[in-house]
Amino acid sequence: MEKKPKKVLFCDDSPTIVEAAYDELTEKGYDVSLAYDGAEALELLEFEVPDIIILDMEMPKMRGDEAAEKIRANPRTAKVPIIALTALSAKTLGEKARLFDAYLIKPFGFEDMLKIIAEKIGPA
Repeated sequence: MEKKPKKVLFCDDSPTIVEAAYDELTEKGYDVSLAYDGAEALELLEFEVPDIIILDMEMPKMRGDEAAEKIRANPRTAKVPIIALTALSAKTLGEKARLFDAYLIKPFGFEDMLKIIAEKIGPA
């Protein structure tokens, strides 16, 4: 029986970052869904629960920490690891830091992103 690839939801408002992340993740064998703001990420989660979520903090419509609060409040998605993609430190995020399982500090390298994903959910 063929193993299904692990699913990643990547959410950032920068098309350049989203496209580059998509290329990197699919090249490594992950099944990738894309969103450009927190509200769009939540819409996607209504249809499919990924193995891990990467959320940018500063986005229009709905910030990443606001989306993370809603993800944690939903029993279907509450246990999904969430990586914060941010220029802010965990200290700056204050109490909202508890919503995240890991942080990627912008600017970030894709090797760092792939390492964190592998640590949290394993290889694709």
